[in-house]
Formats: sequence, structure tokens, C-alpha cells
Amino acid sequence: MNHLIADNRVSTLRTYLTDKLGARYDEREAANLTQELFNAFNGWNRTDVVFKANERMGESELLKYHFALKRLLHGEPLQYVLEFAWFLDMKLVVNKNVLIPRPETEELVRLVVQNNSKSSPRILDIGTGSGCIALALKKLIPGAFVTAIDVSEDALSIARKNAEVLELDIDFLNLDILSSTPEGTFDIIVSNPPYIPISEKDSMAPHVIEHEPHIALFTADHDALLFYRRLMEMSAEKLDSQGTAYCEIHEEKADAILNLSQQYSIQAPNIYPDLQGKNRMISWSI
Repeated sequence: MNHLIADNRVSTLRTYLTDKLGARYDEREAANLTQELFNAFNGWNRTDVVFKANERMGESELLKYHFALKRLLHGEPLQYVLEFAWFLDMKLVVNKNVLIPRPETEELVRLVVQNNSKSSPRILDIGTGSGCIALALKKLIPGAFVTAIDVSEDALSIARKNAEVLELDIDFLNLDILSSTPEGTFDIIVSNPPYIPISEKDSMAPHVIEHEPHIALFTADHDALLFYRRLMEMSAEKLDSQGTAYCEIHEEKADAILNLSQQYSIQAPNIYPDLQGKNRMISWSI
């Protein structure tokens, strides 16, 4: 990169990155992405960057910024570029095989923890992806026995890596809930299943469509509630009599999911809003 900038000073690099990123992102986001790179690669906050403005960076350091810039300009999410994301104070490895954890999913975890009254609940996380839900629940409820399943072995490899780094004991299984069920019964079933109708694809942000795994995002238009139907079926068999299931939902599908619950032995279904007031979570018992 040094042949593209006047010198190797930190201030010059910051200006260069912000200007280049400004071709794809607005001014504020370009500045924030630049700062995120400084923080990730050098551990510098905004004040550090200012005070170190005249320091010179080595060639190997500049190369890291060069390759990160190239990927960001192609629309790749920052979390994939840096290969990590934060979720409830946990630093998780992420890549293209798993969804980037969202704040709404943090709210789902908080809801489960808030409503839990057992010291050692048996928890089943369906569609674990990076393992964010399973790992957060194990961390916040240390006595829990957590099983996490996913249809993607590539996703499970990431989840296992995160569990190893965080030293959290999770039982991971490669399993497709549309055709199989895990053994045992559970006090808590939790899931962030695919729930976006494929017809909404064109209205979504390009960086999501182009880089995040579609298998974890989309469901067919003709059966948009497929996974909720299966989760309700599983609940009758796998949920303890005093247990509760929790799911993240599409904000516009709350009524449809409530209507679906009437076809099953579902008790006390509750819809919960997220911090923005959108209906994004549901719970039920059997």
C-alpha cells in the first residue's frame, strides 16, 4: 500500500483509508470502518490514532490494511474481514459459513436467561451457526447442559472453535431438524431459524445477500413458517412438561405464527418486542 500513499505515517494511512472507503460508504461509516481497522490491527482507539499521527508503520502492517480495504470495497462485512464478531461480551470467530450475530439475538438470549428459574436446565439450541446463543447461555447459566445442533458441518466447526477458545462445554451435533430429532428432552428449546421469505431477498442489503449463508437466512415463499411448524412439532416430543421454547421471528409474521400455534398443543404463546418495538421473539409451552 505504501506506493499508493505519500508516506507510512498513521495520519496519512487514516486519510487514505477513509477516502477510499468513502467511494462505497457514507462519510461517517467510512470513518468508523477505518477506526475499526486501527482498533483490530493495532489495538488503537481514536485518541491513540491522533497521538500516533506522525508514527510510521511497517510494510507488514500496511499489507494488513491493504487486504482489509480491498475486501471492504467489495462489500464484504467487516466481521468477516476481521474474522470475529462480538456477542454479549464474547469475541466469536465468524466466517462466510455462519451468520454474523445480531443485537436482536442478544435480546433473545437475555429473554431466556430472565425467564429461567433452574440452576441446571437442559437447553437445546437449534441452528446454532457460530454457537453464539448456546455459548452465551452456557456462560450466563454455568450449570446448564447445552446441546447445539446445525445442519451445516462447516458452521459447527466454527461453533466448536468458539467453544474451545471460550472454554465452554457444549454438545454439538450435526443434524437436520426437518428430518431428525436429537435424543432426550429439554427444559429450554431456543432457535433463530431461517425466516426471511426468498421474495424479500431483493430488498435486503447487498452485503448480506452476497456474503452471508442463505441456508441460515431464507425460507421458501410458499412455506415461510416451515421451521416454526417443525419446532412446534418437536416441542410436543422434546420439551419438558414445565419447559419453554423461544424463537426469533420475522417482525411481520407474529400473527401468522400465533395462528399456527393453534394447530398444535401450544400453551401460553407470547410475542415479545425488541428494543425498537418490533415483534421479534416468541415463546411457548406445551
